[in-house]
Amino acid sequence: MGKILTVDIGNSNIVVGAWDEDALTSTFRIQTRRDYSVKELLEAFTENGVCVAECAYEGAILSSVVPEINDVCLDALKEVTGKRPLLMGPLLDTEIDLSKYEPGSIGMDRIVDVTAAATMYGAPVLVCDLGTCTTITVADLGDANHKGKIIGGMICPGVQLSLNAEAEHTSQLPQLVASEVKELLGKDTPSNMISGAVAGCGLMLSELAKRLLSEMPGLKVVVTGGLGKLVIPWIKCEAEVHYEPDLLLRGLRDIFVANN
Repeated sequence: MGKILTVDIGNSNIVVGAWDEDALTSTFRIQTRRDYSVKELLEAFTENGVCVAECAYEGAILSSVVPEINDVCLDALKEVTGKRPLLMGPLLDTEIDLSKYEPGSIGMDRIVDVTAAATMYGAPVLVCDLGTCTTITVADLGDANHKGKIIGGMICPGVQLSLNAEAEHTSQLPQLVASEVKELLGKDTPSNMISGAVAGCGLMLSELAKRLLSEMPGLKVVVTGGLGKLVIPWIKCEAEVHYEPDLLLRGLRDIFVANN
């Protein structure tokens, strides 16, 4: 397939991955803003080593949960690759069965995550994306035409978002940044808060996986997102647990290939 660009616009960051065949050769992220110009995005690409059309990209694909900047990003990617990019949406083939959901009622980023997880580890699979929000998506076995079938999920406040909310809506709790937790029970207010957010997330996922395993033998747990490394030590269950920080970028690459 050659070189392609995969771009994920999240609520907090825009993440770009450059692929050469099936190898992710470089990644970078910039803060998500709603007022980017095409020129500013092109400058960001150049500053991070993504050259323009002479690199002979086969194309690009964009997934976004911030539609206000989709057109600007698509125009920038067209300048870089010389081709109109794909925009992740319901018309693209993901090989994931969405028949349990109303059309348009599940975020495209979650579908992309499941596409990658099902390709890498097979269904049934529980995918947890630890970003601004903690999004949990569960896919059962698919059929001859699908790698998996999304059956449901959860959306919870993210680990850092929980800490921010505690500081913002109380008079005495401090503003903290999520960090490693070594003991389940903290010995002061800051360690109580960090444990509640980080270890608490891991314990929630543990119990969820335990309950699903009784109905879905062979379930795998795939964790992605920047805070995944902090939470994984607190996921204790019989299911296989995997950490894939570039899961969404890999899913976008797989979908690009499937649709070209």
